[in-house]
Amino acid sequence: MTESQSCGSEGGTQKMMEMMSKMKDVCQEGKMAMMPQMMVEMMPHCLTMMLPSVPKEKRIDFVMNMVGILMEKGCVEMSEEEKMDFVTKVIEKVKA
Repeated sequence: MTESQSCGSEGGTQKMMEMMSKMKDVCQEGKMAMMPQMMVEMMPHCLTMMLPSVPKEKRIDFVMNMVGILMEKGCVEMSEEEKMDFVTKVIEKVKA
C-alpha cells in the first residue's frame, strides 16, 4: 500500500471522510439499517489489528481524536446522571 492509498495520508483521509459521510447518509435514509451494528462489531476488531502498526505520534493523535468523538457522541440523548455514570465507567476502563 502506498502512502497515497493509506488512510493516514491526506488524500486517503479525505477519501475515507467522503466514504463515511456517504455511509452515514445511506444509514439515515434507512437503506442500511445494519450499518450501525456492523460498525459496533467491526470497529474494535479493526482497531486492534491496525493501531499497533501506526507510528506512535499518529497513534496518539488518532486515539485522542477518537476518544473525544466517542465521549461527545456517546452521551447523546443521555441525562446528566447517565452522562456522569458513563464518564465514570470510561475512566474505570482507562485505569484498568
